[in-house]
Amino acid sequence: MPDHFSLLLEWRRNEAATRGLAKIPNDFYAATTAYLAEVRRSYEADLRENPSGRKGEISRQTYQRASQVARDIVEGRTQKVLTFAFQASIGGARDLPNSLAEERALYDRLIAGLLEHRRTVAPYLEPNEAAAASRPAAPPSVAPAVPPPAKPVPAAAARTAAPVFVRILQDGRPVEVGAETLDLRQEDVVSLPADTAQLLVRAKVAEPVATGPSFPNVT
Repeated sequence: MPDHFSLLLEWRRNEAATRGLAKIPNDFYAATTAYLAEVRRSYEADLRENPSGRKGEISRQTYQRASQVARDIVEGRTQKVLTFAFQASIGGARDLPNSLAEERALYDRLIAGLLEHRRTVAPYLEPNEAAAASRPAAPPSVAPAVPPPAKPVPAAAARTAAPVFVRILQDGRPVEVGAETLDLRQEDVVSLPADTAQLLVRAKVAEPVATGPSFPNVT
C-alpha cells in the first residue's frame, strides 16, 4: 500500500483535474491529521537526538512538503464547496457528490447563511418574499374593550333607554346587537344601544354623533 505522502500527491492531482469534488477516502481529514502529527513528532525527536543529523532533516522536509500538499487539497475542496453552496442558494441543485461528512456539514451551513443573508439585505431577490411584501397589510381587527362591571338596571328602564348615534372610525369585527349582527364599516353612522355604543367609543372604533330631529335614523 502506498505511504500517506504518496497518496496525498495522488489526491492533489485528482483534485486539480476535476471541476467537482474528487473521490477521496472518508477518513481523509482524520488520517491526514494523524499522519502529519506522527511525522512531526518523528523529525522533532530525531533533531533533538542529533541536531545535525540527515535523518531528522529529511523528516522535517517531508513534513513541510506533506503539509503543503494537504493544504492544497483542503483549500481546493473548500473553494469548490463555497462555489457549489452559492449556486445552490440561488436555485441550483443541492447535491454534492463525493463530499465528506465534514464538507457536507460546511456546505449546509453555507447555504443556510447565504439564504438568510439574501432574505435580510435583499428580500426582493426571493419571489415568495417579494410577493408577500407587495400585498397590502390587512386592516387590524379591533375588539371592543371589556367594560367594567355595570350596576344592574331595571328591565323597564333598559327597554326604554334611547339609542345612541355613533360614527364608525375604522372597519372592525361584526357587532351583535340583540338578535342582529352588524357589519361595521368606516364612516357608517349607526344607532346602537347605549352600552354597545360606549364599548365602541372606548375602543376608539367609533365616536359619538350629536343628534337632532332631522338626523337620519341609520342602522
